[in-house]
Amino acid sequence: MKRKKVSIFIGTKPGYDILALKYFILSINKIQSFYEFTFPDVHNYVLSKKENDGEIIINNFNNNPIKQSINADYYIILIASHLNKNYFSVSLGNISVITSYSWEKYFSPPSLFEYLLHSIIACLLCMNEKLNFDYHTETRGCLLDYTRLKSDDRVDIAMGYICDEDKIFIINNTDEGYYKEILTIIDRSWIGSISQLHSVAYNLKLYFRFDIEKDSGLNKSSYEKIRDSLYDVPKELLLLVFGTIITILLVILGFKN
Repeated sequence: MKRKKVSIFIGTKPGYDILALKYFILSINKIQSFYEFTFPDVHNYVLSKKENDGEIIINNFNNNPIKQSINADYYIILIASHLNKNYFSVSLGNISVITSYSWEKYFSPPSLFEYLLHSIIACLLCMNEKLNFDYHTETRGCLLDYTRLKSDDRVDIAMGYICDEDKIFIINNTDEGYYKEILTIIDRSWIGSISQLHSVAYNLKLYFRFDIEKDSGLNKSSYEKIRDSLYDVPKELLLLVFGTIITILLVILGFKN
């Protein structure tokens, strides 16, 4: 079976490490066979101006020459600005727009990357032609909760769950294999931990200095970069350096001969 191609675009300047996000999202290609996630070779942000209406963003993107030049089954645009009606995402046809606005400030943890993963998979289910899904308004801890209270999405991401009603609907209209692979993605056990050699979490920290177990996902401040770099220095060396500094200060202040 040929995979459905999912092209992901960075719509506006983000506040996170794009390379780290690419590694995180593209890792999904290794654990399932229904979707092929790609980041097209586009060097500029695909939205030329700030727009807060999801449908207008999608309509404008639909007429964008960049979109016309890329053949994909689904298109996802990631933006950092506010969406009208306080939405996290808007889907129309085979295009979705997802905002990272406010997540890292008010709702993290889970991390920004886990939130974007959750939103991407929810949008793909809603765009699936065989499903024609809509979100349900009550919070069930399900991937397809509407989450009028946006903080409820923290529960949904932590759960990694699809409710019984949606499970039956997905299996009846696609097959059990599709349902199981979606569940594998949102379960997030494939991320592993930073102590698990060569896991996604381990590689994120090793190559991109992003600790998914404690970092929000935002670009780090200078202080955070210095702090994180200290974690890689052997404890004995740190103690020696600090001890030397204290000794020098004591000598300068005249407390030590």
